[in-house]
Amino acid sequence: MKVPASKRGAPGLPSHTNSVRKAQGMALIEALVASWVLALSVTAATRLTLHTLYTASDTRQRTVALALALDAMDCHQSGRAGCALQASTTVQGTTYHLQSQMQMRPGLALEDLQVRVQWPTVSPAWGAVGVGFVAGLGVSSPKETEPRMGELVLHSSRDAVPGWHGVSSPS
Repeated sequence: MKVPASKRGAPGLPSHTNSVRKAQGMALIEALVASWVLALSVTAATRLTLHTLYTASDTRQRTVALALALDAMDCHQSGRAGCALQASTTVQGTTYHLQSQMQMRPGLALEDLQVRVQWPTVSPAWGAVGVGFVAGLGVSSPKETEPRMGELVLHSSRDAVPGWHGVSSPS
């Protein structure tokens, strides 16, 4: 029985050569798909790691800002002399600007206190317009790392009447 010409390989080549070429082509496609999946996985792991680092840095900065604000609030609440209304402090390379305000409430013997701490942050603006991947390669746009300001504000009130006023000592 003769094999039709359409089913025969190229003249002079055995018929199994075509199947070897097809297998090599499929192996190349499988390698390309596997490389793409690996690249996508590495990109996702890198983004997750960067997000974790930004979150840890932001948490550290907020903790330092809270400690500075509480210290200033305690100073003003106690009525000690020499409490600074404005100050700048650098902790671990970040400069924190502290601003305190005290204002009397009209008609009451209360003084409102406000302590504001501001510091520059470099964390990305997740979800902001214009932020994302460039051409799907995982390259961040320059807008993603623009410096922003972190801010913490504490409010409180204290009695404006001195503690010794109107108190009699026992005799």
